[in-house]
Amino acid sequence: MPDNIRRFEWEDAQPGLRSDEFIVPVSAESVLQYSDATGDSSVDYGETGVVPPGYIFVVAPQRRHATMASVGFRAPEQDPEEPRSTPYVGSDVRYHRPVKLGDIVHSVTVLNRKFERSGNRFIVFRVEATDDEGLPVAEYDYTCLWERGPRRETQERGASNRPDEPSRDILAGTGTVLVKLESADTISAYGRLPVGRPDDWLSTHTNEEFARTAIFGAAVNAGVATVGYTVQWLDIVEEPGVLWNGGRLESRALSPVKAGDDLQIIGERSEVQENDGLRSYEILAVNQSGVKAFRSVATIPVIPGD
Repeated sequence: MPDNIRRFEWEDAQPGLRSDEFIVPVSAESVLQYSDATGDSSVDYGETGVVPPGYIFVVAPQRRHATMASVGFRAPEQDPEEPRSTPYVGSDVRYHRPVKLGDIVHSVTVLNRKFERSGNRFIVFRVEATDDEGLPVAEYDYTCLWERGPRRETQERGASNRPDEPSRDILAGTGTVLVKLESADTISAYGRLPVGRPDDWLSTHTNEEFARTAIFGAAVNAGVATVGYTVQWLDIVEEPGVLWNGGRLESRALSPVKAGDDLQIIGERSEVQENDGLRSYEILAVNQSGVKAFRSVATIPVIPGD
């Protein structure tokens, strides 16, 4: 990219900016790469041809750089002079129908909205995924931290270091515990998945030097990788790919996941919505210090008699 292209700034973030269309054929090789990167070996998706629900972030990747390029700018991660990261904060996926091997998925990324909270600035990008006939497959909102406000050391210490007691209660929910051992290799494996990033994109998952200058001070795993961990837990408790049939998955990063972290994925089932034809699970990733690193809420339609 030419050096004279200006960096995209907060003032440039106008809702409605759209990327070009991105097209991905769903191949067994691509699904295997995703499964290897997330350690998803609990089920054989090849039997049905239906891919893991977390794969939506690969087959319809969030390409915020392309929304910025549509109006002639570069992303902060592409700035040759003062690059900075705009990390994942959370996501909200609405699933419509299963994606299977051999499908072709079309997607576009739209700048949906921006907002400020507690002095920090956030931008929400929406990804719309359709099949080859233009029918909806899924859509999701992806929130990134655009700019961090003035540091509040007391709050940061409390958020990152204080063990969270309620995690013990969650273990009593279903008794299912999925263990994930994060390493530099697992972090970079997900970061290397082909998701349409430009060659000049600096990643906090694969570029150690850049990661040391970024908000977390070291390489961290991709937030959507941890989304995949929580989906794996749900697949074990329910059935593989259950989210694809009209499910919803709302996720939030609570603390960075770094190499050496030992995550326990645990959860509990809520009975509140059962009478409304819905079943809900709260799923947590808790690290070796007892800190909640990640939270997902999965909502799935209940089949009569299930």
